[in-house]
Parts: sequence; structure tokens; C-alpha cells
Amino acid sequence: MFSALPAVLIKFATSTPAPIDLNAENVDPGPIVGYVFGALTIALIILLFSLNRHVKRINFKEEDDAN
Repeated sequence: MFSALPAVLIKFATSTPAPIDLNAENVDPGPIVGYVFGALTIALIILLFSLNRHVKRINFKEEDDAN
């Protein structure tokens, strides 16, 4: 089954990665997370403005129940 895979893939599939030290000093979110968070914030603001504009266009005509 695995004979068709190259030896490099078999090596990576069977090897265990070395443990890394995860503590607050060497782990940070990085600049990419900041850019993604900023883009999501801007997208949310645009969507809220659009929602507000569409809700203002809705005509709420109440029907009389006194027929």
C-alpha cells in the first residue's frame, strides 16, 4: 500500500515532530493575525452600515384588525 509513496513522504508520515517549548515568552500571534483581525473588523463595519441602510428601506404597514 505504501510502496507507491516516495521515501520522503513515508519518512515524514512516520516521524514524530520534536516537542517545542510553548510559553508566553516565545509565542505571539504575529502581524498576520493583526491584519486578519483588522480586515474582519472593517468588513463587519461595512456589513452593519449596509444592514442599517436596508432596514431603513423596509415599509412596515400595519394591518387593521377592526374589519
